[in-house]
Amino acid sequence: MVVDLSEFKSHRHKELTVHTQGVMDNTMQLTSSALAKLAAIFHDLGKLNPNFQDKLFARLPKGYGNHAYLSAFGIFSFYWTNQPWLKKYLGEQDFNYKFLALIVIIAKHHGNLPNFDIPLGGEGSNECKQLFEFLETNTLPINEFIKHFEASISEFSFLKNVNQQKSFTTFGFSNFKSKHSDTLRYFLSTQFDFSCLIQADKTDAGDYQLDRDSVSIFCQSYKEKLSVYLETLKERKGGNIELNTLRTQIRLEANINLKTHLKKGERVFALTSPTGSGKTLMLLSLAGTIIEETKQSLRCIYAIPFLSITEQVENECLTIFGNEFVQRIDSKSENSEFQKLQEEADKGLDVDKDMITSFFKEDIFAYPFVITTFVRFFETIMSNRNATLLKLPSFSNCIFLIDEIQSLPPRLYSFFVAYLDAFCKAHNSYAIVSTATMPNFTIPNGEAKQLFEPFSYKNPSELLSCDYFKHHLFNRYTIFQEKEIIELAVLKEKIIDENSSVLIILNTIDDSKDLYKLLSEHFSNKELYLLNTHFTPNDRKEKIAIAKDRLNKNEKIILISTQLIEAGVDIDFPLLYRDMAILPSIIQSAGRCNRNGKLEKSRVVLFNLLNREKVRAELIYRGKDKFLLNNTTQALQENEYSETALFEVQKYYFNQINQKILFGEHEQKKPEVQLNFVKDIQAVNFEKIGKFRLIDEDFYGEEFRCYISKDEKDDMFDQLLEKNKELKYILATDGKNYAKVKLKKIEIENHLKQMSGQILQIRLKKGQIKPLFLNEHFDLFEISHQSYSFEEGIELGSNNQIL
Repeated sequence: MVVDLSEFKSHRHKELTVHTQGVMDNTMQLTSSALAKLAAIFHDLGKLNPNFQDKLFARLPKGYGNHAYLSAFGIFSFYWTNQPWLKKYLGEQDFNYKFLALIVIIAKHHGNLPNFDIPLGGEGSNECKQLFEFLETNTLPINEFIKHFEASISEFSFLKNVNQQKSFTTFGFSNFKSKHSDTLRYFLSTQFDFSCLIQADKTDAGDYQLDRDSVSIFCQSYKEKLSVYLETLKERKGGNIELNTLRTQIRLEANINLKTHLKKGERVFALTSPTGSGKTLMLLSLAGTIIEETKQSLRCIYAIPFLSITEQVENECLTIFGNEFVQRIDSKSENSEFQKLQEEADKGLDVDKDMITSFFKEDIFAYPFVITTFVRFFETIMSNRNATLLKLPSFSNCIFLIDEIQSLPPRLYSFFVAYLDAFCKAHNSYAIVSTATMPNFTIPNGEAKQLFEPFSYKNPSELLSCDYFKHHLFNRYTIFQEKEIIELAVLKEKIIDENSSVLIILNTIDDSKDLYKLLSEHFSNKELYLLNTHFTPNDRKEKIAIAKDRLNKNEKIILISTQLIEAGVDIDFPLLYRDMAILPSIIQSAGRCNRNGKLEKSRVVLFNLLNREKVRAELIYRGKDKFLLNNTTQALQENEYSETALFEVQKYYFNQINQKILFGEHEQKKPEVQLNFVKDIQAVNFEKIGKFRLIDEDFYGEEFRCYISKDEKDDMFDQLLEKNKELKYILATDGKNYAKVKLKKIEIENHLKQMSGQILQIRLKKGQIKPLFLNEHFDLFEISHQSYSFEEGIELGSNNQIL
């Protein structure tokens, strides 16, 4: 009997064979993996199910109508008659593990990667039961379908034997007696093959037309655009000429050293450079060298720890490369491509498809130069989640510029650098990890060493001489340490007694607010400013601008802040007071003092604050992190340290940490998980590792998002509620119209980003009460003006607010 395969659809608008071919083609543009290609061929085999076809066209299905597990059982059945062909296709080495990965990828391509120690039947036993019952009475044209793509296969059919079916449900990681020869490589390749399949699948299903040449065009013009920008900097008047000359020298030396290490085949490099040495331009210049030396088309991903400084980096990159190539992707970023399309739509042009594509490109990081946060970057490379892994294929053939890596949890410094090294070697990428401090990236002996052994891991090569830390231009301040614990009233008097502008960095929001109230009795609101995460992004930006302006005019300003200002914010105070913290934070904070070397020497006063009956540093660094504070105290034995003297202090501190911490261990309470990345990778625990979060909501509090209207005329929240009503109406009346629903969702998402400058993301700890709100939209609340002011931010009336 001749079967007309064109009768079977993958989606309402597309034939199943056409879709499968499209997914195959897309997959092979992302990877050369034979396993991923075979997964693409089989992933929608189950859509031959007549009940699925009925469900697809809103006809009442007569029984089991799913397709993913049926597709997975198809490749499992295929194995029994095509074992030699399959082993030749996938390779003999570690074949059982490859075959398991293939089955799981197909079974879960609409879900998330599971832990591999749980067999398929452990998660989908009821699904498997229904599947086997369906096969008792149904025959599908699977041979005709597969031969359409692979003519060389032998005939096969779905297994009907009960024992064979049972072996499918029990198939799992624990079935294999012999160990995999390289579990880290297996973990990386399985995750990547899965991500390539799901991206290829969604690209074809949505008929997205992606510009595959943009990265190549970007790389061709990269060096010239950066050179033009650097020339304009030389022509600018003002600034410290000697410092700018030194910055140029440092940049050139880093590039010369990079070329040497690239010739050795190295992939990951460390850029350890003093605060104020121009690391952003250095990183961009180094990326250009990698592009030039490797002669490859490589995407760039610039990852930054704090959302507050992504815009700062974006502005510089846009100036250099233009918005044709650069896209910032975070919770606040607006899509310039979408905005242009929106303007065309307003003129009556039909650009709906292009608008949907522009947001899909964001989802998959399909831009030549992406600026994003640590949260998005590191949670992606460790993820098991379908929606997150959509972007992972864009992490291959890529240059990662990781700025301020010391902002990671100290227990993960060396693990993430080692993991990045393995990832880069597996997926033809490069990484530069940048810091003004000196983390030790050595892997300790033991299981961890064995895991990374096949990748020939060694500490990333340093691109700069450590001599720059001893250069007189980077000897800009002296730390004076007051070892006696002081109370807030004493701190107040010290600030009042100072004649110059002062930046005070405290450990908690409550401390910053308490000191602000005390000092507001002495200073006017033109001299005194408060800065913490209880202010809107717009107000934070305005306060930093005010501070810079007053400093430039030599007008006195007292700025009280939390640690949000300590890294990446280009501000230059003559005097800094810093509450006790761990050494990297102290050094980053000190980088805001005499940053540009305008003064001969400035002071950094390090003190230990007692407030609300608690020593504040001990409040922040407690539990397992207490030893980090103790290490800092041990490292800082003297009462005074010049900036250049901190070089040896840092070496001591990070060497001590590396000896004491457990490599790759991470514990969090929300979502609750205790990770040992080495052991969990060896066990292929995708789901467990996928729970990793850089921010533990239980420690820092549950996120609470609220909108602060600019003034009484601000109706952005009302517009948001109206757009949501429109979406609900579309879903109720025309819910099957995918494009219409998607466009409205995109419109809402874009509107939320336009509101982002007035959106606060604060964290409420247990027992804290949300402020009064006027309206709500899912997890976003409109807050009354009575609960917020430009001077003091949002009022929560609670204790011990961190950050």
